[in-house]
Amino acid sequence: MKREHVAPIKTAQDGHVDVNAGAARWWRAPGLTLVIILVFTLAGTRALLPPGVDLVLAQSEPTPRSLPTVPPTATATPRVIVIDRPAPSPSSVPPAPTTPPTATATPVSRVIPPPPPTATPFVIPTPFPTPTATPRPPEPTPALPSATPAPRAAAAVPTIAPAPIERISFAAEDWRGGFYRGDSLAYGRPWVAVYGASSEYPSAALFFSLDEEPVGTAFITLAGLDDEWAANNEIAIEVNGERIFSGPSPFANWDGIGDGANAAWTNISFTIPPRLLRAGPNEIQVANLTPGSSFDAPPYLLVAEATLQIRKTAGRPAPGAAPPLLSSAAFSAEAWRGGYYRGDGEAYGRPWVALYGAQSAYARSTLVFRLTATPDGPAIFRLTGLDDELPTRNPIAVEVNGRQVFSGPSPFANWDGLGNGADAAWTEATFSIPVDALRSGRNEIAVANLTPVNSFNGPPYVLLADAVVEVTGAEIEARAPDR
Repeated sequence: MKREHVAPIKTAQDGHVDVNAGAARWWRAPGLTLVIILVFTLAGTRALLPPGVDLVLAQSEPTPRSLPTVPPTATATPRVIVIDRPAPSPSSVPPAPTTPPTATATPVSRVIPPPPPTATPFVIPTPFPTPTATPRPPEPTPALPSATPAPRAAAAVPTIAPAPIERISFAAEDWRGGFYRGDSLAYGRPWVAVYGASSEYPSAALFFSLDEEPVGTAFITLAGLDDEWAANNEIAIEVNGERIFSGPSPFANWDGIGDGANAAWTNISFTIPPRLLRAGPNEIQVANLTPGSSFDAPPYLLVAEATLQIRKTAGRPAPGAAPPLLSSAAFSAEAWRGGYYRGDGEAYGRPWVALYGAQSAYARSTLVFRLTATPDGPAIFRLTGLDDELPTRNPIAVEVNGRQVFSGPSPFANWDGLGNGADAAWTEATFSIPVDALRSGRNEIAVANLTPVNSFNGPPYVLLADAVVEVTGAEIEARAPDR
């Protein structure tokens, strides 16, 4: 075997292997090449290189891979819904003067109240579902309780003839002050308009003369109509300078339709305490307390006919004789028949009877009592009530022995919808009972909710509590309810 000469590997002066110089010779020695590869693999390269010779291996750095870009999440721009709540603009066909003045719009400080605060409705626990409430037409705020004489103990019927009742009627043209219009072309009848407190017509009065001082309680019944604004005018009624009523007018609002031919005129009775009327000249005044100086536009109150009911003094008993019989009976909430009764006092602060919609099973409730004789003098019915939490009031009717003595929006304040009603604003209203509506023997007074819906356990409803019936000339005996 011929041995081929292999040239040594040259080394550069810096000690590194000159690979290029002996590359050809390396490939001509296959055996040696195989040995070198195996040795490099098993022992590592540094062990076989000559002293001072380094084998430099270049290791490439990995190129970093860019992470995918995540597009930023767009911040949602909140959508703002603007509710345009226009100020109330009267659609009135208001009273016009005989010679229309140049009307100038004057800002009035009277504010239409906003919707009631949102509150968690207090639900009367019953096994029935709560229906959806139905809106009702506007109505007046309740009349405040009128002062009435304290009930006296029943006495024997005097032997003298009973004092007769006298009724004095007034027409719209009898009012002095206010703005009178008698052609009936607006609001369906003659009337007198009482405008804002700063106007030229802020009040109207009736003047009359009596021969002698009347006996006991008297009543003045007024036919009235409030303007088309949702809130009723603040009014005051005075008898000979003594105030007998102050608060929102209890008259129904005009609906603003057409010329008012079908306006809901309301007859409201106000109690005149004893000794306010006197022998000689007397004055009954109605004033509009709503701030404003407008004319021919709201705020205004219309008054028309009026009736004064008094007891004549001709039947006054002689000194030492028994006084005229004045009898009264008080009824608690449990005395009502019909309606939905709840007596635990945990809701609305007291026991009550609920009158729901006219189509419900609890739309009407009745008080029953007996009289020993036919009354010969004034009679009144005082009732404590509460309307529901809706902003308008339920229309109600009061009937005495089937004869309607009141019909219109309930005179009771609305519940504010807060908590369980412990601080509810219960209101006492007084209704005048015509003498000929009562009779000897059995009598009944009924109150009905006229709102035309079938509701239960939710609006619309009216709550009734205590009541008092007072009559003249007969003893009254309350009857236990048939439950």
